[in-house]
Amino acid sequence: MAHIATGTADIQYDSLALIPLGGQNELGQLLWILSFGGDLILIDAGAAYPSEDLPGVDLLFPNTNFLEANQDRILALLLTNGHEEHCGAVNYLLRHLDIPKVMAPRFVSQLLSQSNLSSPTKTAEQQLLAKVLDTIELRQPYQIGPFEVEWMNVNNAIADACALRIGTPEGAVIYTSSFKLDQTPVDKRFLDINGLAGSGDKGVLVLISDSAGVENKGYTPSEISVKSELVETIENATGRVIVVFPGSNTHRLQILFDVALQTGRKVVLAGESLVATALSAVVTGNLIYDRQIEASVEELNELPDAGVLILATGIDEEPLQVLDQLAYGKNPDVKFKEGDVLIYSANIVPGKLRHMANILDQLLALGVKAIHGGKLHVSKHASREELKLMLSITRPRYFIPAIGEGRHVMHHAQLAIEWGMDQDNVFPISDGDILVVKNGVASQIGTIESQAVLYNREQGERVTTFSVQERRALSMEGVVTVSLAVNGEGKVVSGPSITAGASGFVKSKEWDDTRSDLRALILSIVDKFVSTPREGNGLPLGALKTALRETVMKTLRSKMQSKPTVQVVVHDVS
Repeated sequence: MAHIATGTADIQYDSLALIPLGGQNELGQLLWILSFGGDLILIDAGAAYPSEDLPGVDLLFPNTNFLEANQDRILALLLTNGHEEHCGAVNYLLRHLDIPKVMAPRFVSQLLSQSNLSSPTKTAEQQLLAKVLDTIELRQPYQIGPFEVEWMNVNNAIADACALRIGTPEGAVIYTSSFKLDQTPVDKRFLDINGLAGSGDKGVLVLISDSAGVENKGYTPSEISVKSELVETIENATGRVIVVFPGSNTHRLQILFDVALQTGRKVVLAGESLVATALSAVVTGNLIYDRQIEASVEELNELPDAGVLILATGIDEEPLQVLDQLAYGKNPDVKFKEGDVLIYSANIVPGKLRHMANILDQLLALGVKAIHGGKLHVSKHASREELKLMLSITRPRYFIPAIGEGRHVMHHAQLAIEWGMDQDNVFPISDGDILVVKNGVASQIGTIESQAVLYNREQGERVTTFSVQERRALSMEGVVTVSLAVNGEGKVVSGPSITAGASGFVKSKEWDDTRSDLRALILSIVDKFVSTPREGNGLPLGALKTALRETVMKTLRSKMQSKPTVQVVVHDVS
């Protein structure tokens, strides 16, 4: 396998290699590679949401360059749950890689099939996925090349969430995926402690464990704990109630349907992804309710306000984005009106607090009562005591903290050392790092390319770094357009017109003065070109545009301390 070059090292044929391509030092975009004997299996294929400094980018996907170079060695893609950070990149991978088999629990399989029904390229994607998608049974071992894989139930916010036990010639690997210990689960399915502890008894070589909740002390509350406050809030509401929550949270969905029945309200689902999740949950027996409480968005105007419970999420299932669209009237299905009650049953990450504050101000102006925080939301990730429990029952030789931002990974690594692991056996690796185990000895040997793929949904293509930089410049500095018309003699017959967009100086007094100076400069440059002897007929429009653009840029830089994008349009009306 020495010819599978990684850039800084070669993966040896007779060693086990573990490589994260996403999810380390970031939330979302999960993808792990396990390699042995020239064969590769992939674990999860997740998407992530871009930060605000990436204009024009809708999603981030794992880098596939290494996989594309070695796709003839890929045996299967193994999925552990239906959250977008775990399976949001499945279709993307299938379009770029030859993956012979995608293996997933029942709900995940159904959700992938349902999601494809609303895809712009649904026919091609449905056909491709249908050929390779296999639904697995829990606690049944599957032999995939040199790997023996078993799915084990874990608690999470979504149906059929699983951990993986992967047997390899070097030893067993446990991948917990996102998990928590819920002792009163909504679906009555408990964390498979017997299976995990049994693996620990037989010997676990490597534990790859969820780190996202490591900063929370104690135990993560049960999902059912949100029900009482939801009931109280909805019972006391005199108008419509709109609940915005993570759309892939099937347990919250079941609770909300139960609360609707208890409070005598009709349930309206708003958002394609939420409808797909609900349908998948119904088909697989993970959403049970009285069909009489159903209603559609088309029926909203016919129903009494006090009898409506609207559940909303969007195509990305990112709750704050959905709430933003609702607050500013951009949601195609639901418009807020005075007297509505908004329940935000989701987490607000620290970097989004200002965004949330602006939304709350907007809701107040609309006459909407907004309720958030408190006991309206619980995490889907294990807290510190649960993470210790996972270490205790699996007792791994080596430990990789995973699924979290940089501080989560490092804090989880420290937790494992405090629990009793040797510091040399704990590997808080980053995306692209290669950890190999040979003859029972683990070491980090190098890296592969792992920079995230920037994706634009409407264009259906990878966004280049250059285009992102260009969009960032436009959003920060704006664009100035100069347009004029000249006749055959080179005289200006119209213009120059100078307009600016998306710039902070548009309404300033300095801009008015600078624009007057620019008009005079532009006319003088055109006169200079007309009076300059030249060969042939007509003005050299290309050279004129260049000269005008450079002059405008220099003037704006010196007088406005700004560097907008400048475009020049010269019409020849001869």
